[in-house]
Amino acid sequence: MKILHLVNHLNTGGITTYVRTLAAEQVKAGHDVFVWGSRGIFSEDLKRMGITVFDDVPRCKSELSPRLWAALPKLIHVFKKYSIDIAHTHTRVTQVLAAVATFFVKIPYVSTAHMFYKRRLGRRLFPCWGKTIIAISQTMRQGLIDIFGAKNLPPITVVLNGIDIGKLRSKLEKVDREEIRKSYGYRPDDIVVLSLSRLIPVKGVHILIDAFAIVHRQVLGMRLLIAGAGDPGYTQELKNRVSELGLEDVVFFAGNETAIEKPLKAADIFIAPYLWPEAFGLSILEAMVAGLPLVGSNSGGIEELLAQGSRGLLFKREDAADLARCLFDYARDPALRLRMSHAANEGALDYSSRKMYEGIQKVYEDAIEDLP
Repeated sequence: MKILHLVNHLNTGGITTYVRTLAAEQVKAGHDVFVWGSRGIFSEDLKRMGITVFDDVPRCKSELSPRLWAALPKLIHVFKKYSIDIAHTHTRVTQVLAAVATFFVKIPYVSTAHMFYKRRLGRRLFPCWGKTIIAISQTMRQGLIDIFGAKNLPPITVVLNGIDIGKLRSKLEKVDREEIRKSYGYRPDDIVVLSLSRLIPVKGVHILIDAFAIVHRQVLGMRLLIAGAGDPGYTQELKNRVSELGLEDVVFFAGNETAIEKPLKAADIFIAPYLWPEAFGLSILEAMVAGLPLVGSNSGGIEELLAQGSRGLLFKREDAADLARCLFDYARDPALRLRMSHAANEGALDYSSRKMYEGIQKVYEDAIEDLP
């Protein structure tokens, strides 16, 4: 099967990670995989995987951009030249572009819903979802129905997001925990709390810092490791808050860490204090594979991923005091940390990249078979 993925760009992000993971499984299975997206840091990585990449295309944030429509003839040419069997879109812009292009070439396209979309006028007038919507979690499926109404949507198939568990575990095994903790300046008996996300307000790291300040007064061996980069203004606000609270010696900003196995291996507890209702939470799944005890806000798909609290502790979104309570529980109860570690690690097996590939392949086959 010849499969074309369409994304806005090939830089760091959850959608790019999803496409890379899925495309790798598709290549393993013997499919010809193509990716369309504005050039980014993962362009060469995809090419090394044996994927044909069309990255000399404009990056557009709006479906009304003239630059987007100037690329339409090129996309139609790609469909025809490479005899693409199915297109898989991952953003609103590429959904609209694919809807027009496939009108001329008569091939099906499907969409993955990666986030909770707003019910804007353009979406109501021109839905452009394709033959089927793939929802990355049950929470995402219900969110689509709540926002748009079931009658306004094509069939929705839930295919749980996944990662290459074996690959991540292999990377983790190669990291010496003692050495990596030394490199961050931690002692063997320190309890290291990790945040791994883009540093933007909706990720809630400011809530974590306030909660950590509460706990640190009574648990002196607790340390906070903040890995990730993002909004420079927000990052500076976080650093200013750390200074105001007098926590400079116990809070470390690691910056953008592409080798995520390093902070994951150094940590003892993982925190996801997100404010926005996440559809899934990829970094949470990575922490589950690493066997870290988790704490997440009761927001969006986090509750689903943590099995309503059986795979990790949940706290009230935006409530620093409630997050502090969870940190206290873990700090004071090593047995609880061990129990949640095992539960998270076992739960991660439900989210393998192979299972994701198999579910999406069935969606493709059904969409192609349904052609008139």
